Amino acid sequence: MKIISKLSFAVYAVLYSSWSIATVEDPGSFEMGGINVTPLLKAGVGYDDNVYREGTEGNDLKEKSATVYTVAPSIELKAEQGMSYYALTVDGVHKSFSGESDHDFTDYGAALDIHHEFNSRHRLTVTSGYGIKHDQGSTVDEAKDKSAPQYQQTDAAVNYGFGAKEATARVDVFGDYNAKDYEKIGKLGRDSGEDRKNKGYGATFFYKVMPKTEVLVEAKKRELSYDNQDNAGYDITSYLVGLNWEATAKSTGYIKAAHRERKSDVKTVDKENYSGWEIGISYLPVEYSLIQISSGRDYGLESENPASASFTKGFNAVVNWQHDWTSKITSNLGFSYTDDDVQNAASVVQKERKVKTFNAGLSWKVMRNLTVSLDWENTKRDEKAKVNTADEDDYTRNAYMLSAELAL
Repeated sequence: MKIISKLSFAVYAVLYSSWSIATVEDPGSFEMGGINVTPLLKAGVGYDDNVYREGTEGNDLKEKSATVYTVAPSIELKAEQGMSYYALTVDGVHKSFSGESDHDFTDYGAALDIHHEFNSRHRLTVTSGYGIKHDQGSTVDEAKDKSAPQYQQTDAAVNYGFGAKEATARVDVFGDYNAKDYEKIGKLGRDSGEDRKNKGYGATFFYKVMPKTEVLVEAKKRELSYDNQDNAGYDITSYLVGLNWEATAKSTGYIKAAHRERKSDVKTVDKENYSGWEIGISYLPVEYSLIQISSGRDYGLESENPASASFTKGFNAVVNWQHDWTSKITSNLGFSYTDDDVQNAASVVQKERKVKTFNAGLSWKVMRNLTVSLDWENTKRDEKAKVNTADEDDYTRNAYMLSAELAL
């Protein structure tokens, strides 16, 4: 099974304030007993020129293309009281691949999102979810079984904030949990060696040095373990110091310098140190145009190959520009770049990996509750082996999707 490692701090755009340019600004929700109900239906047709993300010569899955059909219904139930809100979302997505029907799958699940403001000094945010998911682009057994690997996913996150946002000092305490339990595979019904759990926890202390600027100090720990693989996991402890600012009404951002320590489950492997950073900047030059930039240098919290306890570490950057050309037409342009080293448990580099992804999209709000979108994504993945035993997994992929979202 092919798994593309990603930096676990999750290159996200941005921040402690939320700016957004929504394609469906008034989705046509209705109220029922004090609860806002928002049913949505999204459907699309597109083309994928490399369904299995495969570029190796001689592989039967190399550059297999397909017409892709998607149907994604969802419903959100949301109640609000002052600054607090409580939301339950149930959703699903079915994807079918013309000519590669063995890879068809249906995801579904539910998520709970709670934000409660006890008072100006105490606030709590809790999110949780459960669903049946699939690894699109991976296969259970290459060309012998092209089914997308299925797993149950359980996740939860909590953040407790103490201290008013306007106060000189405040603290956020946070934790998260994510588990993937793959289906039993093979004729013998063996448990998948990919079953894993991620756990994280930490705290951030903010101290205001100027009206719109805070110094921050953060400590956090992330842990990876595999249910059916001994000595495959590791944990990462990070210590960060930086700034969190809102320089003007148009700009918000943070920058953190990090010292990281990785400890392997393999007892004979010494602890490793690594310097890094986390950066996020959001800039709104005009009210209808949003630019977001994020970057980081970190360990990836997912093993390249659990059986060999390998891991990744490297650099990641994302740039995105979203612009409202009119009240009905919005465009989105993005670029992401990842430069990782894949290393074994003893920190010996096995191969270098670079991934570049371009994306572009255009949305048209045809009616109040109907938006039509056209999206394109191009990915190029290059790997260079540093030892004879490493396999180079290169590929390029273009994917197009024409979709319509209807607020029912």
